[in-house]
Amino acid sequence: MTAQKNIERDVYASRVRPFISNRNAKVFTGIRRCGKSTLMDMTADEIASSNSDANIIRINMEVYSNRRLREADALYGRIKELLDGSRENFLFIDEIQDVPEWESVIRSLIAEKCCDIYITGSNSALLSSEYSTYLSGRINSIPVQPLTFRECVRFVKETGGDAGDAHAILDEYIRFGGFPDLWTSKRSESSAYSTLADIYSTIVLRDVASRYNIRSIASFEKVISFLCDNIGKVTSPFNIYNKMKEEKDPVDKTTVYAYLDHLEKSYFVRKAERYDIRGKKLLESRHKYYLSDIGLKHALLGYREEDIPGHIENIIFNELTARGYRAAVGDIDGKEVDFVAERMGRKLFIQAVHSLSSEDAVGREFGNLSRVDGGFPKFVVGMDPRWKTGDHVDGIRYRDLAEFLTADDW
Repeated sequence: MTAQKNIERDVYASRVRPFISNRNAKVFTGIRRCGKSTLMDMTADEIASSNSDANIIRINMEVYSNRRLREADALYGRIKELLDGSRENFLFIDEIQDVPEWESVIRSLIAEKCCDIYITGSNSALLSSEYSTYLSGRINSIPVQPLTFRECVRFVKETGGDAGDAHAILDEYIRFGGFPDLWTSKRSESSAYSTLADIYSTIVLRDVASRYNIRSIASFEKVISFLCDNIGKVTSPFNIYNKMKEEKDPVDKTTVYAYLDHLEKSYFVRKAERYDIRGKKLLESRHKYYLSDIGLKHALLGYREEDIPGHIENIIFNELTARGYRAAVGDIDGKEVDFVAERMGRKLFIQAVHSLSSEDAVGREFGNLSRVDGGFPKFVVGMDPRWKTGDHVDGIRYRDLAEFLTADDW
């Protein structure tokens, strides 16, 4: 097997650079194994290469030898020992959420102006309003996601693979997802699913069940299975509660809400709110939940060809958020538009499809978008080989999924 190779993820490197040396805490957040630690290490290496006199301090809280530092006073004391008053200090701490009261340590270091701080964490509580207020707004957030399809194409090329057939790579992306471990070295299908199973277990058992003291792992995993089975479908905690009740596994509604909150905080899933396109307002009930990486579903349920429409939707949602769009599920006259995406005042309207195999399918997918007024871009994005990018119905364009995901802009 080819040794793993670190490949720079330019989009994140460009987001970090403006904050270097600003004395705020730069926080890399995202699901476990999405590449946060590698990005932070690359930032440290870049700083070291441009500033030969820099004092680079790296502390990984997951390393056993650092177990005694999982206490605020011990961590603070060790950092103070490593600071060099004659040089510019840069502090890098991996998985800081394992330290109770970590925010007190970071707040003090910021106040002392003794070092430039970079931290990673696998829990969204790192960026909660409580901590942001406590740290007086001295946080720069860098949300990190697993690889986008475009990044996977680049990784294939830079690790010596055949990057010429984008559709073949897309097939692998749909099957395996975008966790970097699967793309920085060659792997078999069995090793890929073994890696995904390991990632899934680590997130569910360590980042969620252990942290939140979940007593019934079986019930918790049934909720996860429900979400995986219903990707692309509008749902609600009440739907999940009723399903559990039907299966003779009663879990009270409060527990279901708590489970969903835990999964969101660990970045396992993300919620897409519903948006009334005509009323221009968010709707309060019934949302869609998308996985941070589609490979997590296959780790739990196995790969199922018949579920590809939901996989496509999940991948497009992740692509939109990776590019800085806020994506919601559109509702217009009782009809669904898969995504209303907005970034800096610019909107996109997107229907995600697998195939357009009948006139009814064409009428439905293009017809829903035709109800949307205004001059914003509207696309039907899919994998039907009979349709090509540039084909259109009444001015609404079709775009091939692989082309859409690799395009510089839309």
